[in-house]
Amino acid sequence: MLMKHFILLAVLSVLLIAPLQANQQGIVVRTAAVHASPSHGAQRVGEITAGTTVSIFSRQGGWKEVFSEEHSIIGWVRSYQVREGNAAPVVETTNESDSRGFLAGLASFSRKASSFFKSDSSATSSGTATIGVRGLSEEEIKTARADFAEFEKMIKFASNSKRAGSFARQGGLSSTRVPHISGKKQ
Repeated sequence: MLMKHFILLAVLSVLLIAPLQANQQGIVVRTAAVHASPSHGAQRVGEITAGTTVSIFSRQGGWKEVFSEEHSIIGWVRSYQVREGNAAPVVETTNESDSRGFLAGLASFSRKASSFFKSDSSATSSGTATIGVRGLSEEEIKTARADFAEFEKMIKFASNSKRAGSFARQGGLSSTRVPHISGKKQ
């Protein structure tokens, strides 16, 4: 009987401790509003400042459920506001090509290009938050099926010249012909 209780206790311990160990650590890269559920319309329960280390419990869409011991708060933040891992955000300093693929290269280019539009010349990519492009998992791609009913709904939103003309008349809009601009300097 004692052995049964010991085994039961051991199994329960593993089941309770395993999820806690599975949590990933992350760092907040941009001050984040914390919501009670994964929705902008959800009640705001607080804020976590940039640079704070958090535990990531789960993901849902573009949201991550996090816990900040420093702020004593648990809730949902936008995924792009939390970088997984224990390291602080890194500013790229090498000119090596990105071997992680096209989308990663595009994101890197976007971060670098954003500094061209800032007024101060000391701008770096560390101030830019980019939403990661994760796409579908391999399993989701394998099991994906077309939803023709949803496609039919989407077609109803397409416009044509008759609908566009009706919309313009209702709003009191009229067309104006604009002459072609030639490439020649005058």
